Amino acid sequence: MAMTNFQEHSKQTAKKTAFIDIEASGLSIRSWPVEVGWVFLEGPPRSLLVAPEVQWSDDAWDPRAEGLHGISRDRLRKEGEPAADVCAALNSALADCLVYSDAPDWDSFWLYRLFNAAGKRPEFDVLDFADVVRPLIAGREDDVIEAANDAAPRTHRAAQDALHLRTLHQLASGT
Repeated sequence: MAMTNFQEHSKQTAKKTAFIDIEASGLSIRSWPVEVGWVFLEGPPRSLLVAPEVQWSDDAWDPRAEGLHGISRDRLRKEGEPAADVCAALNSALADCLVYSDAPDWDSFWLYRLFNAAGKRPEFDVLDFADVVRPLIAGREDDVIEAANDAAPRTHRAAQDALHLRTLHQLASGT
């Protein structure tokens, strides 16, 4: 079996591959991350709730977003981790990895908000999942997406949605 572009890229760079998803307070320029989840090609997903930082406005809280992910501000205040701790965990796990997102612009924006609040810099870049998966599923998009939805449905929770991306990749590449 020929290697996929995805496998070739991973092999050439000798980097570990990860999939990331971020849930947020809304979809505005003032929104902020509430949960970050990631998963590697193998192993269980991981996620962290993010405690609201003082510079993140409650005015950026969209009840519709809460309705999707089901994470309340009260829960974030009680169970969320400080931005600095979430950033440290992300850098520890994802430094020098190929990190793929299905919404790289939004996820990069929320990572910027997270790392800026912590006064840190990410040690990884967020790449576009579509760039590597689209060529693999050309002509069979509906079948692959349906199979991924059955195997690992999207739930608007960060770990599960990162797992959905990994499942899409596995189904697309036959791994």
